[in-house]
Amino acid sequence: MVIAMGEARPLREKRQHGDFLFPVNIYETSLEKGAQVPLYYHWHPEVELFFITAGGLSFQVEGEQLLLEAGDVLLIRPNALHGSHDCLKESLRFRAAVFDYHFLAGIENDRIEQEYLRPLLLGEKSRFFLMSQKDGTEEKKAEMEALFSLLNRLFDVFQKKEKGYELLTRAWLLEAMYVLLRYGGEETGRVRSSEGRSRLIRDIVRFVEVHYAEKLRLGDLAAQLSMSEGYLCRFFRKNFRMTFVEYVQRFRLQKAARLLLETDDPVGKIALDVGFGSGNYFTTEFGKYYHTTPQKYRKGQNNEEICQYQEGKEEKK
Repeated sequence: MVIAMGEARPLREKRQHGDFLFPVNIYETSLEKGAQVPLYYHWHPEVELFFITAGGLSFQVEGEQLLLEAGDVLLIRPNALHGSHDCLKESLRFRAAVFDYHFLAGIENDRIEQEYLRPLLLGEKSRFFLMSQKDGTEEKKAEMEALFSLLNRLFDVFQKKEKGYELLTRAWLLEAMYVLLRYGGEETGRVRSSEGRSRLIRDIVRFVEVHYAEKLRLGDLAAQLSMSEGYLCRFFRKNFRMTFVEYVQRFRLQKAARLLLETDDPVGKIALDVGFGSGNYFTTEFGKYYHTTPQKYRKGQNNEEICQYQEGKEEKK
C-alpha cells in the first residue's frame, strides 16, 4: 500500500460558508443519547465559534482533548484541525458560527485589525481559545454568560433573516470578539498546541480515506507510518476514542450513507464498494450505526439530523 503523506494539510471541508458578499453562516445540530457525533476531523480557512446549548461532548483541536459542556464557547482559529468522535451519553445540541476573517477585519492594517482582531483570530501561539463555565471568577462567569446570550441572539436573528440582519450579524460578532478579548483570549491557551499529534491524525485519516475499501489491519497503518502497532493502538483510543477497526467500520458506513443519498446504485453494490463483504452484514451494521435501514435512509427517513452540520465535511478532492 502506498500513500503520499506529504500532501499539504488534507481534510479540508467542502462546504462554503455563506457567499462572496456575505461570508458567514450559522448552524445548529441536535443529537440524541447514544448517537455518534458527526464531526469528523476537518479544517477550514474560516474562523469558527462553536458553542453548546445542551449536553456535553469530548472535542479535539489539533490533537488537544477538550471536554465541552453546555454554556461553553470555543473559538477555533483558521486552518485548525478539529472534530469529535464521541458517542453521546446524553442528548446534545450545539451551534456554530463560521465566518471569514475579513468579514470582520474590513480594512487591513487599521488599528482594530492590527491591535485586536489579528492577535485574537490569527494568533500563532494557539489554534483555539476556550471560554468555559468551569472557570472560577465571578467576573469571568458574567462575561461568559453575556457572550453565550449574545451568540444565541445572533443565531435567532440569522435564522429569521429579516431586513438588516447582516448588520446585526457583523455587529454582534464584533461584540463577541470584544468579550473574548476582555476574557483573556490573547493570553490563555497559549500552550495548547500539538502539531506532531495533529500531523499524525491527518496521516491516519488520509490513509483510511484512500484505502477504506480494502482489507485493512492496524499493522498496515503501522508499517506505513513506521510506528509500532502498540503505540498506534493507544493513540487511537486516546485521540479517536475507539479502536482502528471501529474507526474503519464507521468510515465505511459514512461513505455508504453518502452513496445512498447521492447515487442510485443498489445497496449490495454500495456495500461491496465501501469494503463490506456482504450485503446482509452491511445492513446489520448500518442499522446499528444509523438506527434505520439503508433503504429507509435513502428515502430520507432519519438522516436529516445526522447530515445537517456534517454535510461536505470531507477532504476537497
